[in-house]
Amino acid sequence: MPRKHMRKIKQHIIIILLMVLCIPCVSGCGVLSGVRTEEEPFITYEVVLKDESLQVIGVTGRLFNYTGGQVVLKPLQSAEAGGPLPIDLHAATPDGRSLRLERREGDYLVHTGGEDFSFSYDLVLTVENRYSPDVRTMLTFLDRDRSRMLGRDILLVPVVPLSQGIIVDMDLFEEGQFQSPWGGQGNRMIVPGLYELPLTMAVNGRYRLMEDWMGGIDVSLAIAGDWEFSDAEFFNVIRRIVSREMSLFGSAPHDRYMFVCDENPLRGGSKFNYYGVHFTAGMLLLLDPRIDRSELFGEKMAIIAHELFHSWNGEAVRSDGEDFLWFIEGVTVFYSYRILLDADIISRAQYEGRMEMIRKRYLDNPYLMTVSIGASTNNDLGDKALVNLFYDGGCLAAEAIERRIGELSGGAVDLIDVIKYLAEGEQPAGDRDLVEAVESLCGADISAFVSDLIHTPAPEILVESPADS
Repeated sequence: MPRKHMRKIKQHIIIILLMVLCIPCVSGCGVLSGVRTEEEPFITYEVVLKDESLQVIGVTGRLFNYTGGQVVLKPLQSAEAGGPLPIDLHAATPDGRSLRLERREGDYLVHTGGEDFSFSYDLVLTVENRYSPDVRTMLTFLDRDRSRMLGRDILLVPVVPLSQGIIVDMDLFEEGQFQSPWGGQGNRMIVPGLYELPLTMAVNGRYRLMEDWMGGIDVSLAIAGDWEFSDAEFFNVIRRIVSREMSLFGSAPHDRYMFVCDENPLRGGSKFNYYGVHFTAGMLLLLDPRIDRSELFGEKMAIIAHELFHSWNGEAVRSDGEDFLWFIEGVTVFYSYRILLDADIISRAQYEGRMEMIRKRYLDNPYLMTVSIGASTNNDLGDKALVNLFYDGGCLAAEAIERRIGELSGGAVDLIDVIKYLAEGEQPAGDRDLVEAVESLCGADISAFVSDLIHTPAPEILVESPADS
């Protein structure tokens, strides 16, 4: 049966399941009423708006089918890293009897007596829609008309083996739209599993939604704010980028992708006017609200290509540590502009101008002579020069490696082939894996070349022999 038809059947099954789960429980209605079966433990969440002016939300989790006498509740992200700080955490049995709770450093121990139980707490969303060195922990957002939530910012999870399919209900606004990478019915989504939960992004409220079926995957856009371009024009750019990247790899890690577009309120100086984040099947795009309509066909749209490209280089291919992040980010930056060129979003002159600008900024970087590309980082976003060295140097290194393997293979191999090779290994990758991939594909050892390029400050090939555009 064609995959498209299978996908549609799957959607109908999920909708039916959601409709059944949405039916209110009455006495004796099975596991949802607290009557255990032989099924694996599973959890549901409900997120509600408690006080809009104080930015307070309430979270309730319900764990079923776990017979252990104690359960540890753990944040998906530590409080030090921006995770939740629960207020008035309370646990109770289905009949309302309170359970004893103990604080264990950043975790919470619940004495359940082997019964199903619920736990509830409030959160003050001090994280804001702003740019700062801690931007990775500041991406959950609550406003008067809409919200954007990340699982890792708001949820505690029980440390027990959970079954697949985590139900999350978000009831934050009476009006508006609800959307997540996993689809949904009403304000409910079913997250595939615990692995996806921390990086699941859902939007609720006054977002405008667009959706299309492309090459076997669903692509959706949730956009808010006033822009000089129309939603359809922006979505068309997204569709062209998705189409080009799918043609490069032939398939995608997920069968549904959601792009969320919001205004980036802080700009200029040490800030970044455009910022994107990849969350498995969700992409957050924070754009300068002053963007001109003509810039939909400009280099800034590389932010879309960049975040989607991480589905393959960053998700299918993962770094085995900090040392290989130069490849994950550098190759992604390099290809993001190539994709814009191939999709006719930018011209050849724009592409060459952007690469020349990247080269000039790299050569003018104050860290050039003291920090290698491999030792640079994007962790401290407060140091814009170090971040630029990381991305600019990684991009130029990717260009140099692409040129080298093209020469070795007579043009038969490029970095897309290398990414596919690394993805087949299904293991985190490092420099040695890159060298092995090139040797397997091209029959040549580039270990010395990679070592000099990545681990030497101001490598000669980039400083003294600028690459041809």
